[in-house]
Amino acid sequence: MVHPVQSVVESLYAAGRCPRLHVNATCEGVVCPDFIREQWQERLIIDLDATYPLDLSFTNEGIGADLSFGGYVTRCSFPWKAIYVVADRATGRGIVLDQNMPEAVRRSRHQPVTGPLTPNAELRAAPAPESTARVGEAPARMTALRPAAKPSGTQPSQPAQGHEGELQRRRAAFKVIDGGS
Repeated sequence: MVHPVQSVVESLYAAGRCPRLHVNATCEGVVCPDFIREQWQERLIIDLDATYPLDLSFTNEGIGADLSFGGYVTRCSFPWKAIYVVADRATGRGIVLDQNMPEAVRRSRHQPVTGPLTPNAELRAAPAPESTARVGEAPARMTALRPAAKPSGTQPSQPAQGHEGELQRRRAAFKVIDGGS
């Protein structure tokens, strides 16, 4: 059976889109550079841009890829339990795996209601910040992301296609820092 994360990633690739993962880098089993884990902790965001040489792989335990951090490439792996959002980088649409979301991230997504209440006032959650995707319920403890409102006149970014020279230039910029497979 294909894991839901793999299914969404493959669907986004098939549509020519760039998958964006939100990962808990402190989760047991995550393999990534220590400075990345320390800097991003529970909020590591990874773009699986198909124009980069990722050597993407899926296993029963999770996902692996060659990722570039500051121009240096290292093999990283993320167990399924560490991934809590998979979305289209351009639109923000995707899935949230609530059971994998760290409690600190969950708390920061729900802003408390502030200010005085008037008699017969209706309690509502404060609106999410512009950079936070809005979430709606869906089956299987996953939630579908809906894109936040975009300023008029903006176009979603499209992955470069058919630009072999650009692809070669990007690949040449990579420096491998570990030869592990």
